[in-house]
Amino acid sequence: MPGFPGRFSRRGHRRPGARALSSARRRLAEAGGSLAVTGVLMTSALTTSATAASAATPPGYWVSTAGTSTAADTSCPTATYNSVQQAVSAAETYEAGHPYVVPVIDICPGTYAEQVTIGGSLTLTRAPVPARLGGVTIELPASVGSDPGAGLSTTNCQYGDVAQGIVPAPQSVLEICAAGPDGVNTTGVNVTARDLTVSGNWPPDVCNDSLYGILVGGGATLSLSDSTVEHVGADPLTSAGGCQGGVALQVGFAPTSQIGRAYLSDDTVRTYQKNGITVDGPGSYADIDHVTVAGSGPTPYIAQNGIQVSFGATGSVTRSSVTGNNYTGPGYASAAGILVYGGGGSVCGLGADSPLVTRASFTGNTLTGNDVGIGMYNLNSACTGAASTPTRDTACANVIKNGNGYPGGKASADANVAGWSTSPEAGYQAGVADFGNVDVICDNTISGAGYASRDATSTLPSPPPPAFVRPIDVVSGPAAGSLSYGNTFDGLPYSPG
Repeated sequence: MPGFPGRFSRRGHRRPGARALSSARRRLAEAGGSLAVTGVLMTSALTTSATAASAATPPGYWVSTAGTSTAADTSCPTATYNSVQQAVSAAETYEAGHPYVVPVIDICPGTYAEQVTIGGSLTLTRAPVPARLGGVTIELPASVGSDPGAGLSTTNCQYGDVAQGIVPAPQSVLEICAAGPDGVNTTGVNVTARDLTVSGNWPPDVCNDSLYGILVGGGATLSLSDSTVEHVGADPLTSAGGCQGGVALQVGFAPTSQIGRAYLSDDTVRTYQKNGITVDGPGSYADIDHVTVAGSGPTPYIAQNGIQVSFGATGSVTRSSVTGNNYTGPGYASAAGILVYGGGGSVCGLGADSPLVTRASFTGNTLTGNDVGIGMYNLNSACTGAASTPTRDTACANVIKNGNGYPGGKASADANVAGWSTSPEAGYQAGVADFGNVDVICDNTISGAGYASRDATSTLPSPPPPAFVRPIDVVSGPAAGSLSYGNTFDGLPYSPG
């Protein structure tokens, strides 16, 4: 059976050497609900009056690279703050005394070399000035990127890291943490960010499993729109890219029970080392709509994943584009456009009670040039097959394409070569791969030589080189009670089997 996309370590669950699904141990990949708001029960006119008073219009918070503390703080030319973190800290101080006000921080065009940590509700936005003046970039300081001991998170979200053996603490460009003492998740912290670029600045040969563009935890919710997250981790096209860090956007973290929620729309995620977006752990949720996630294309160094939903998290991905997660190296792995991973017990999961991913949905997306377009892997506690309870994840109405095939029985230059086995080398590619229970695969349009079936089911569990390939793979797990209908491959109806 195929190796799951990527492999895990403690910070991103990617543990070197964690394998096995039947006799072959597998190298694993790195990998709800509605917006949380503070409720107010108004039971009397007095309560209403007090609430209205506390909801007074907050002062302005303007940030400019030329900001000065004596300025009027009403526009870019009169900005008081020259650092985003300065404005965030001032806004959070104001919010502490005015709990029903969400301060707005207007950031004027320019590049701000700093790390930003947010612990309260607020809005970060590009200032309302003409587009010709340029964009806003929050960039990791070069001095932090070049020093693995600098700029490490000290928030309550990292409370459980040491106990789990997760060291060092993460480096991130933007961290949103709502955790209370002892790392306890809270509710009511909602951050909106729009029209920004969040950029890493790590050396291309950095090797650290705890690098993030944006990190959301402690029960916080991020609403991100019209923004870009880029340059996170090492360069995946170099040998240093084989280290398993570098996640552009991490929402929640299962090993330490950190919960995150995210609502993403019209964003771009690119130039990440390991994963574009990871949504992880029970209670964590993401609604991802009209987002572009671009992997680095063919690389022999790391199996990237565009979007990962793992270990009890759930969410939806709609109308999005995920491209170029394509592993060509000799390791026991394939790369995935969208990856679901849950269960596996203590064998290939997080422990005896390793949670499943249930009711996640992936609809109306375009996935191009990924080894596995959508991979739904929910495993039983022995890591020998599909989960024994329904997962009901859904992959429907997607367009899934891959031209990296195996002409003449040989792998093309950009095809996967060892995702099924390393000795002998046999690759693994699939438009949709399902290892779940009562998952639904419907109305997908799948095409390209990279997903053309090569071998009959009778060749399992040891298909011959160069690869085991299916438009839809429900047999190598096998999936339990998978429902598949309305799918096509190269324009013709296709039924997996």
